[in-house]
Amino acid sequence: MATRNPRRAARRLYRWMAYTADRRVVTTAVLCVGFVVFGPVAGFLLPSPKNPLADASPTIPLVSALLSGTFFLFSIVVTVNTLFVSQQQQPLGQQFGRVQSVVEYRRRLEDVVDTEHVPAAPEALLQLLSGSILERAQYLEDELGAADFELREDFEGYVERLAAETGEMNRGLERADDTLDVVLATMDYDHDKQIHDLRAIRVAHGDDVDAATAERIDEMLRLLQYAATAREYFKTLYTRRDLAHLSRDLVLTAVPTAAVVAAFMHFSNDLPDSNLLVVGVEAVAFAPFVLVAAYVLRITLVNSAQAAAGQFVVEDETGDIEGIPDD
Repeated sequence: MATRNPRRAARRLYRWMAYTADRRVVTTAVLCVGFVVFGPVAGFLLPSPKNPLADASPTIPLVSALLSGTFFLFSIVVTVNTLFVSQQQQPLGQQFGRVQSVVEYRRRLEDVVDTEHVPAAPEALLQLLSGSILERAQYLEDELGAADFELREDFEGYVERLAAETGEMNRGLERADDTLDVVLATMDYDHDKQIHDLRAIRVAHGDDVDAATAERIDEMLRLLQYAATAREYFKTLYTRRDLAHLSRDLVLTAVPTAAVVAAFMHFSNDLPDSNLLVVGVEAVAFAPFVLVAAYVLRITLVNSAQAAAGQFVVEDETGDIEGIPDD
């Protein structure tokens, strides 16, 4: 029990740092830790230089290089935002096509789940999809009572895994407050493997699958593909949102950082010979880079943790690759 709590605390800390925490808070925490380690702690453990602002000190070259890098980051943000805005300025026909594709997706989904209206909220839509998939799977499991033993055994194992993933995802969706929470809730819901396993069951037991069972399996496959499409779309929305927040926060961070560093370099000869002052200015100079790293790391982790829904599934255990048809 004593070993579980530290591990659980470490996992929670990692999840907080990597995914859920505000990137500005993470940046501030990292800079504060760096300031404490290289300031008071290093000053206590190591003999501090007599004059940290002397000509032989690396402080001024380091701060100067960081200031140049801040200007470079700022120019990159302006360029990225310009490209992003230019991509949004599409002709009327393309804008109408984007809206129409969403409407068509909802209309087709309403036909499959046999409802007059599907919710627009991401968490409600995914709950509807996952619930419909699990409901059909459980109904089909009950209908296979007189079927072949191996078919029942394989399908029961499939439904058990599907129910576990569905329950875990829905618990996360119930706590979701924004697009990031929705994406994190769907991390362990593996649509591609579910499609692969369901098709494998149908192929392996083709002689024991009657027409009604085959039709319900086809419905489940379509719903799984709709769910995979929705998840990828919401992940795109999250990535776009995080990049926009990165641009905003970097601008708000880079301008004060440049002002502080420039003032430090300009008045360095008149400043007191304080190691804490030097470490504090260096921490401020690192702020834009830590902020970018915090955002980019989360975007990378989120996108790498979820395999993109595609036409192939690679099984780690067997190495088999199974195609997913466009049903």
